[in-house]
Amino acid sequence: LRIGRLLRPLRTVALLGELRVIATMIASSFRALFWLMCIVCCLTYCFALVLTQGAANYLSEVSFSSLPEEYAEVQQEFGSVLQTMYLLFLAMTGGRDWGEISSVIANAGWAYAAVLVCFVFINLFSVLNIVTGIFVDGAIELARRDRAMMIEKQSVHREANRAHLI
Repeated sequence: LRIGRLLRPLRTVALLGELRVIATMIASSFRALFWLMCIVCCLTYCFALVLTQGAANYLSEVSFSSLPEEYAEVQQEFGSVLQTMYLLFLAMTGGRDWGEISSVIANAGWAYAAVLVCFVFINLFSVLNIVTGIFVDGAIELARRDRAMMIEKQSVHREANRAHLI
């Protein structure tokens, strides 16, 4: 009996068309989200390899005693591929300022700073905006189908009422 009382609000939620569309869109977008994560991880890995290799080359050419601050900073930020991937993720999501990160890798060479800027540009302005557009288009199409389904349901209900009256 108490469970029935607890579940009553769920019946009200089923009546809310917009919430149903949003919930359906979220549920149906998991497959696309998985592939987006794969693409972003592959891009991040490729750029992390280039930046980590550049940092390793820089660290092998420069000794710790000549530039201790720059050496330690580059080693700490770009010491491994996983550290670099995490740093790129932070740069892409706003966790760290990518200008600050590019100034650190610029010690290894301006080409590596340009690689970092290209990474941010490709991810923020291309991949993520295109995916946002795809999700919005999917939501609009789902809302259109939901509206058509509701109109069809009302039409069937009207026909049933007409048949009942006759």
